[in-house]
Amino acid sequence: MERRGQSGLEYMMIVIIAMLLMTPAIQKGTTLLSDMKMEINVMQAKNTINSISDAAESVFAQGEPAKITIRSKFPENINQSVVGQREVMIRLNSYGGMTDIVNHFEFNVTGTLPQHNGYYDITIQAIKILGVTWVNITGE
Repeated sequence: MERRGQSGLEYMMIVIIAMLLMTPAIQKGTTLLSDMKMEINVMQAKNTINSISDAAESVFAQGEPAKITIRSKFPENINQSVVGQREVMIRLNSYGGMTDIVNHFEFNVTGTLPQHNGYYDITIQAIKILGVTWVNITGE
């Protein structure tokens, strides 16, 4: 009878030691996965900004009434997305702070972009405002 209790205790000790040895590896793996996810979000934001920028430059070159609709994926952890005077930006929560993905233009842009992650149709259209060509960027 004592033999069974002893073997059970030995088995339990082996399992505890194995778990203690595995804990650092699991923590390291979790950290690596988290870092990879942040890097993927940043790369996704760069791809989205580049796609929007390429379409905006194309539409501006064609002039009014040129219009393009593209499908873009906005990444997780978006804090803000902005279409400003001459730039388009996505701000992400990453790496323990904020990361801005920005592209500047030689022409004026206006519009709004989605503020949440997911796939969106982005319409880019050349418009005239007081005789000057602008590019309107609108996400739905």
